[in-house]
Amino acid sequence: MTSIRARNVNHPDHRENLKADKYHIIREAMLSALPLEDWMPFSALEERVRAYLEEKDVSKSLFPKPGSVRWYCKAVQLDLEARGEIERQPRKSPLRLRRCREDRPCL
Repeated sequence: MTSIRARNVNHPDHRENLKADKYHIIREAMLSALPLEDWMPFSALEERVRAYLEEKDVSKSLFPKPGSVRWYCKAVQLDLEARGEIERQPRKSPLRLRRCREDRPCL
């Protein structure tokens, strides 16, 4: 089974092994849900990811445990931030995110 060595923007030396199939579907869902201009709360992003999985008829067996979608959302979010694909709104709580743009790189 293939895995992704996900990064963590908060701990640059740490890598998390994520199952590639789960990583890619969550990444696709997150990037399709996140806006380019406005900020989206993480809680709303998680809801949009769940809706995306349902819309795409992703098997419930891929994320069988309660909390596994949330855990993967957080792990992929940290990786995408580390890779400069998304960014968090500085000094705001709760956490709010948006996609990066070519003319406004995150890193």
